[in-house]
Amino acid sequence: MQEIVLNGIDEKVLYEVLDNGLSVYMLVNEKVNNFYMTLSVKYGSIDTEFKCKGDKGFTKVHNGVAHFLEHVNFNEGEGKTAHDYFNKLGSSINAFTTFDFTLYEVFASSEFTKNLNHLLDYVETPYFTKELIEKEKGIICEEVKMGKNNPGQKLYYGMNNALFKKDKRRNLVTGEVKDVSETSVWELEKVYDTFYHPANMYLVITGNFNPYEAIGIIKENQANKKFSKFKMPIRKKVKEPIAVNIEYQEIEANVEIPKVKICYKMPKSIFGDYTQIELSIYLSIILRNNFGATSLLKEDLMEKELIVGLRAGREIFQDVVTIELLVETKYPKEIIPILKEKMNNLLLSKDDLKRRIRCNIAALINDLDDIEFVNTDIVDQLITYGKIEDNMYDLYRNLELDKVNDIIKKIDTTHNSTVVLIPFKEK
Repeated sequence: MQEIVLNGIDEKVLYEVLDNGLSVYMLVNEKVNNFYMTLSVKYGSIDTEFKCKGDKGFTKVHNGVAHFLEHVNFNEGEGKTAHDYFNKLGSSINAFTTFDFTLYEVFASSEFTKNLNHLLDYVETPYFTKELIEKEKGIICEEVKMGKNNPGQKLYYGMNNALFKKDKRRNLVTGEVKDVSETSVWELEKVYDTFYHPANMYLVITGNFNPYEAIGIIKENQANKKFSKFKMPIRKKVKEPIAVNIEYQEIEANVEIPKVKICYKMPKSIFGDYTQIELSIYLSIILRNNFGATSLLKEDLMEKELIVGLRAGREIFQDVVTIELLVETKYPKEIIPILKEKMNNLLLSKDDLKRRIRCNIAALINDLDDIEFVNTDIVDQLITYGKIEDNMYDLYRNLELDKVNDIIKKIDTTHNSTVVLIPFKEK
């Protein structure tokens, strides 16, 4: 095994890439009594068009296939599921699908070997039948319908549809009811055979365990299985225009107080040579300083009882950067101009930067005690950057005010969408 030393925080991640391509990452924490395992597949809901070497054209599957596959993958035949096995061990398991990946997780405090072996076994051993797929369709369709009544989901996808014209983040991760109903066994098998390969997976383990024992268990488990050669699929990409799809929209939902989401969309290229991780850090501290929990704007608006909550975030993917502001307020028409005005006058002083640096470094160290958070952070870095960033401490410590101001100047607020979630109107 090799070591990735996390500079400045006295921690290390052990890792090894097995002969079959499976990447294993482990961070031990002897202060806790449990462990957390995740097996992530680099296949998400936006990957609906793909091809492999030798294919004449792209294969297209229904929206929601990644999520559908996550559901049926728990089945193990003869009426048994992975839940049955892990429940007997007293372990907690779950899975979720995002735009970019699918993750299977196990949280437990005992039976390390059995938990690890079975996580690998059930994910790597598909069981698809027509009867099983038809049964699962009803369950997933109900999930889709319930999600459409969820205010948070309405706002999230309402904004995605307002912001994007072509990007597949417009589509529900679950797919629509029609997508689910039309999904075939062939599609699930095609996606599984193409993407569910050890060379396209990350196994991450955090908590209290013996990493040398773990790697031995993993190697023995994988040696007993046969995998075809990884097909190196190419995902079809779409060119997303910078212009937004809808500039303003109101959506009725089951809310008492309106929720407002303002999102700015800009080309990543305007920020020049900043790496993605640098840009992420700088944008985060700028937004927290101006819209975060301790920002002067939030304190002022809360004190005047104009808002209930306010937060901000950023996303960077492919060639696009988005910045979003989310506020809960009874006075959307008054608050929207205030937030937009602030976005055009972002500030961060030298003292603010020093405070943000201290906060980020403290969080970096304190979060190491949370084995679920650390595991999630490792997975996010692997999916986003293809590696673990070992220099986060120095990146935070060496943040520069000149770069803060440079990024603030480069932020382009020209293209933006506003979505307001309003209470249902009385009929």
